[in-house]
Amino acid sequence: LGRAYETLKDQSKRQAYDLIYPSLRSPSHQTTQKPRPPSASTPRPEAPNEAAQIAALQRSKQERDARWRIKKNAFDSSIFELQRGIRQLEQKIKNLDSIFDAEAAIEAQKNSWTTWLLSSITKKAEETEEEKERKDRGRQERRVEKDMKERRLVLKQAELKREEDRLGTAKEEIDAADWSEEEKIRVIQARIRTRETRERQEREKAERERMANIWKQQKEQQEKREREAAEALRKQQAENRAAEQKRQEEETRKWQKFFNDQSRNYREQNTHPNLPKGSTGQAYTSTCRHGGWWSKVQGRTACPRCDDIWTYLLQCPGCEMEACPKCQAAIRPRMNRRAP
Repeated sequence: LGRAYETLKDQSKRQAYDLIYPSLRSPSHQTTQKPRPPSASTPRPEAPNEAAQIAALQRSKQERDARWRIKKNAFDSSIFELQRGIRQLEQKIKNLDSIFDAEAAIEAQKNSWTTWLLSSITKKAEETEEEKERKDRGRQERRVEKDMKERRLVLKQAELKREEDRLGTAKEEIDAADWSEEEKIRVIQARIRTRETRERQEREKAERERMANIWKQQKEQQEKREREAAEALRKQQAENRAAEQKRQEEETRKWQKFFNDQSRNYREQNTHPNLPKGSTGQAYTSTCRHGGWWSKVQGRTACPRCDDIWTYLLQCPGCEMEACPKCQAAIRPRMNRRAP
């Protein structure tokens, strides 16, 4: 009953007993008793959450620490009393040894040559038999007392050793229980951290996917808007180019008609009907005023007047003389250009 009470009182022993309890049950009892299936109406008790488990382990550790402080105080008090008794016994044995040493010194002095030589001079009174017996009896009692104290000292030292061993064993059990519960707490905390990390990663992944979808939608919308804007711009530019081309063609036709009319009028005005037959174009060229619109003659060639190489030359509408733009500016008369 005492061992059972100690097992129930000490939580570490109770936990160890709970671990080995299933193996202590009889096989017949295990085979005869059939497990009941859980009822559908009765809800199964849910396991406590991890925070409650950590709180329970920490509370158990605190309770064990409180019991350990009480037990340690009891051990410390017992060890202190034993150490004090040992110190007292050692002091008493030391006092007895001092008395023995003093008696031995006195006895040695009595048996020395000096005392024997001076005995005829000093003539001290000799001890009686009763005094000798009393001293012998005192020495015997002190020897017995010393022997008993030495035995008590050995017993107290052995008891002190046992108490210290019990204290060390209890401390090891407490440390082992603390380490076990701390390891359980660390495992639970690691499981919590792992779950939180996994949940955080899942949230971050979901957030990244959501942001990626939003960004993809925004990008598609932006690309759609850009395509629509580009298409509208291309249409507008095409329309503007068509309108500009049409305007330029119309302007070109107007200017061409104007210059053709000017050239025709110029040729009619500068035609010499009395020019003799067989005259060369040089004579006609010398009489041409080189007015009107000079048309371009494409092709890389040298100017007949300055011999510079040009990619095109200009041709006079009256005498059909070719010249580069520089020479044309020098030989062509200045005139006011006005649109019709």
